[in-house]
Amino acid sequence: MNGIVCAAVQIFVLAAGGLTMKGRQALLFTSDTEFESVVRQALLGTDTIFLIARTVSDALQIACQRGRELDLAIMTFGEDCHGMTLLSAIHSCYEQLPTLVFFEKDSGHASALAYANGACVCLSKPVSLVELTNAIAALQPTARQLAVA
Repeated sequence: MNGIVCAAVQIFVLAAGGLTMKGRQALLFTSDTEFESVVRQALLGTDTIFLIARTVSDALQIACQRGRELDLAIMTFGEDCHGMTLLSAIHSCYEQLPTLVFFEKDSGHASALAYANGACVCLSKPVSLVELTNAIAALQPTARQLAVA
């Protein structure tokens, strides 16, 4: 596991030690630091704790260790099949986890596969701050939905 993920998980563990966490937890699977910056801006002020994974194995480890605590997963996919395999594995274990997938180059086929493997929203990069903020907001339950649950 790379140092960035270790640090993110460590920070979470230290913050959670004996305290009740108020914020949401989000898995962010990306190697694109510019995209990471846009995600952080989109969730600024929401008390979201990011668990950042740069590799598929790191993302799987986070999902296995923290999957039930995750409120959101945001993933960027390249042209290989590893991201889709990751999406399928996480969805198999945590079907209710809202997942946003962003493609470097999206063919309609890639989005169709991602939706079939559990993605809630699929978009092509580059994505604007407004588009990302709207996509995340669309996945968040409203106060009425929470009251019914």
